[in-house]
Amino acid sequence: DIKTIAVKDNQVLESSETEWDVTNPDPQYHWDMILGAMKATAQKLPKVDAIGGSATGTVSANSEATWCDIFPNVPPDVYKEKVVDIFKRLAKEFGDVPLKVINDGEVTALAGKMMVKKGNLMGISMGSSEGGGYCDADGNLLGWINELCYIQLDLNPEAPYDP
Repeated sequence: DIKTIAVKDNQVLESSETEWDVTNPDPQYHWDMILGAMKATAQKLPKVDAIGGSATGTVSANSEATWCDIFPNVPPDVYKEKVVDIFKRLAKEFGDVPLKVINDGEVTALAGKMMVKKGNLMGISMGSSEGGGYCDADGNLLGWINELCYIQLDLNPEAPYDP
């Protein structure tokens, strides 16, 4: 699902989930679905000042979809051309507002810090895969790659694995 939230002055004005077929190989389909969901939610705001988001997989420090498993069937050459910069292009649709997209596990770590009011915390996000994030004692993200979905946790050579 695509989850969108409109927030003004720390008040949630709208929260929405849009069904989405992540298996579709056409990047235009993904663009249309994400942009449509964002525009529908943004209608509740007088204007969009900034965009923050999360995605599964590896998101670069400058909000590029380096490798995101939410686009699993987009061919690699097309992915590089049409998906890597998708978040930046979405921000331009709203007036090229400030943008920050991070891994979903990092968002989970920050939410956990807010809930328990303590840092040195690992958050685990379970969705299409398993994401993880870590924040230090001060609640800072450390910039690590936090995708846990392919990490082998059992070092026994007979343990099951994800090829």
